[in-house]
Amino acid sequence: MNIFLKSFLLLFLLSAKLSASPALSEDSLIRDAEVEDVIKSFIKPIFEVAQLNPNSLRLYVINSNVVNAFAMGGGRIAINTALLLKAKSALQVIGVLAHETAHIADNHVIRGVDAIEKALFQSLIGTLGGIAVSVAGRPDAGAGILMGSQEMAMRGYLKFSRTQEGAADQGAAHYLDSLQWSSRGLLEFMELLRKDDFISEQKLDPYVLTHPLVSERLDFFRAHLNKSPYAQADLPDPLEENFKRIQVKIAAFTQSPVKTFARFKPTDTSLLARYGRSIAYFQNAQVNEALKELDSLLQEFPQDAFFWDLKGQILFDSGKIKDAIRAYEKAVALRPDIPLLHISLAHSLIEGGDPAHIEKAYSELLRARTEEPENPFTYRLLAIYYGKKEKTGLAALCLSEMAFEIGDLDKAEQQAKRALHFLKDDPTNKIRANDILEEVKRLRKRESWLD
Repeated sequence: MNIFLKSFLLLFLLSAKLSASPALSEDSLIRDAEVEDVIKSFIKPIFEVAQLNPNSLRLYVINSNVVNAFAMGGGRIAINTALLLKAKSALQVIGVLAHETAHIADNHVIRGVDAIEKALFQSLIGTLGGIAVSVAGRPDAGAGILMGSQEMAMRGYLKFSRTQEGAADQGAAHYLDSLQWSSRGLLEFMELLRKDDFISEQKLDPYVLTHPLVSERLDFFRAHLNKSPYAQADLPDPLEENFKRIQVKIAAFTQSPVKTFARFKPTDTSLLARYGRSIAYFQNAQVNEALKELDSLLQEFPQDAFFWDLKGQILFDSGKIKDAIRAYEKAVALRPDIPLLHISLAHSLIEGGDPAHIEKAYSELLRARTEEPENPFTYRLLAIYYGKKEKTGLAALCLSEMAFEIGDLDKAEQQAKRALHFLKDDPTNKIRANDILEEVKRLRKRESWLD
């Protein structure tokens, strides 16, 4: 996806879509419907056996070349693309996620998490499928904050105690046994990292520093696997296949197209090869070639929502908005449960400029807001909708909501006051504007106490 600049009213936001040039920045957040859906399909069953509410899950995928994952409490889990690319199987990633889930279930608290959590929320400006984001007016700001969080990890501030690590390992093993899934993946992943550490002791992955690979941890999993009836159990078929797909997708979007073309020769007609080449062509601004590869996949797999999502993305970024709308409509019809797809469709409907489409865009955004209320890009698009309808007060309220979600308290306050000025005869929305002002006041007090 290409990088594009847009400004709207008083907020200026920089959103970087995964695409051709320039490259996706390091340490930025990625929002992609397929990547998130696959990882959530790993985590949600684990949440259920851990007696955590699956709806509480908040997943953050960070484009980073350091191998790391961490839990932040409140159902929040972050995972770096480097970990997803380094893992040799879905089972290894699932093992890591089970361990992080156990930290959440056991209410383990780590130092420095407030700074990381704030950085993640400040970076959530654009949230279409495949969008990575940075702070408005300062494209380096979001990356800088997140890089700082990685450095915090490397300094060891995020370390759990040995007791907590042991408890999380036991919890992970228990959860995976409850699902009749093997815990050998986590052992394999830890052994993989230990092997790399022996090769290069000067550059340890933050995951090693935040989750020390002491021999007792490895011994625990070896002993557990010796007695577990599920030691050699395989995952349900789609999980491994879906994992390979998102590995190819992430690699194709974050690495040079040359690497993808070298990996997938033209004679390779496998699903993964065609998928990877389609993205690489897209990255290389060869739109016709990208669509040709993708259309061959859609001819074979017409019910695959994520192929339609990618097609919509390619068409949208190529300026073929009407065709993009049709592709996104197919994606939404196939997977109506994914808010990001509704947002992508709404975005294309609004950008298309057809007055007949504006109300449909509005209904898509309302649904997305209900299912994912913390998504700031939804509020941004709603503000555009209300602007087109000349509802200035509601537009200002949505801008206030967006600013609040990304942690820009000054803009949130400014737009909430502006909303109140125009919403004198709208008691319900006046209440919401006042709620935002009260929340801004509370957060500022809290920040002053922390300082």
